[in-house]
Amino acid sequence: MSTAPPPSPLATAEAWNFLAESYEADVVPQFERFAREAMRLADPPAGARIADVACGPGTLALLAAQAGFAVDAVDFSTEMVGRLERRARLEGLQGVNAHVGDGQALPFQDGAYHAAFSLFGLMFFPDRARGFAELRRILRPGGRAVVSSWQPMERVPAMAAMFAALMEALPKPAGRQSPSPVPLGTAEECRTEISQSFQDVAVHPVSVSTEFPSSRALWESMERSMPPIVLMRRQLGEELWAPLSHAGEGAVTGVLGSGPVTLEMHAWLTVGVAGR
Repeated sequence: MSTAPPPSPLATAEAWNFLAESYEADVVPQFERFAREAMRLADPPAGARIADVACGPGTLALLAAQAGFAVDAVDFSTEMVGRLERRARLEGLQGVNAHVGDGQALPFQDGAYHAAFSLFGLMFFPDRARGFAELRRILRPGGRAVVSSWQPMERVPAMAAMFAALMEALPKPAGRQSPSPVPLGTAEECRTEISQSFQDVAVHPVSVSTEFPSSRALWESMERSMPPIVLMRRQLGEELWAPLSHAGEGAVTGVLGSGPVTLEMHAWLTVGVAGR
């Protein structure tokens, strides 16, 4: 009998369709800083053709198009792709083409891109090896792939305390379960997995700080846009969620104080070079 863990709910398009509106509003401003660093590390030549895989609402794709790159972006969420296209129209950007598709079977030609990216997307693929192999397939020799993933939650004490409080407060028998490890959560995991498809691998720690006027404002942002929290709330319904919300906010306040507060998010940006 197989003992493989069930796929993450974040590996489904339905989850990201549901999250799209709040994710775009709350998360994109933070993630733009990771995207700028990813572009710096890839260092594609001016005007190059690049790919953004599991692009979400276009955090990296739109920044790249604004900088003059030709961008093909793909995501399995129709809502996310729709938001990318809307923003591109509003900004008058002609250099980005968005596609609905699977990052494990990209609708792109072999060797067509100077650089390829997957920011906080490939980490949730059911078959990450296929995801890395597809990035390699579409890159020309010498092109760079940059894949981002989160460092372990313990690096962010407020987040660790919040999830512990939620697990404790969950209705039985669902409560008191240990959360699954973060995919690609260690530098060694990142290096090992991308090295199956790429060479000259380097793993870069990157941190981003975001200011909130109070711990309550931070918690409200998490309730709106943090994927595991939003999906848990949706699954439980508002009546069962109310005591968990109180526990989560209390845990955040207990670590950070009542505010103003700063949330630091720690990620890995893993870079690999396509061999010849």
